[in-house]
Amino acid sequence: MARIRRFNEETLLDCAQEAFWVNGYDQTSIEQISQASGVGNGSIYAAYGSKLGLFLAVFSRYCTGRVELVTTVVDSHVGSFEAAVAHYLDEIVADCTSHPDRRGCLMLNSLAELGNRFPEVVEVGARTVTDMERVLSLRVIDSVEAGELDIETEQIDPLGAHIVLVSQGLIQLSRFGVPVERLRSIAQTSSRMTALMHAA
Repeated sequence: MARIRRFNEETLLDCAQEAFWVNGYDQTSIEQISQASGVGNGSIYAAYGSKLGLFLAVFSRYCTGRVELVTTVVDSHVGSFEAAVAHYLDEIVADCTSHPDRRGCLMLNSLAELGNRFPEVVEVGARTVTDMERVLSLRVIDSVEAGELDIETEQIDPLGAHIVLVSQGLIQLSRFGVPVERLRSIAQTSSRMTALMHAA
């Protein structure tokens, strides 16, 4: 019989996410998270089993949120394909530069730190990227059906994947401290070139 959790799980996961995101997995302890959240070590271990179990709960929630962000940004824009890609990349730049410490993306950071040790992290990350690519591919399909793009069916998914790849590159550049103006310029150039290369 599952034990009743006598704490606010979202608050705990928020605190844990902040710690893992800022410090990395290896430099974060359950004790730190306990102090930040006010949830006892015993309660955390009882709920998640281990630090890895807690991290995977945080990581999965974060990755789900990233897919939701991409979906919201893409679905909320009405306009040309170039404008849609520019809007998407611009929102990604705004999001990844919203933290003063330019901490990057928890998913990308964690894949680099933990990918060779924990296959569960790779599995969640790969699924998340696939879901993001699918959202962009659907936007490509809309543009093809509208006669705006002229590409073969087998090129649709690679184009969606390319746009996601560009967004991840911008996030990494942000982590290196590249100025916002430079990131926006790269995003605008990329969206323009992507549209021109596939224009009908």
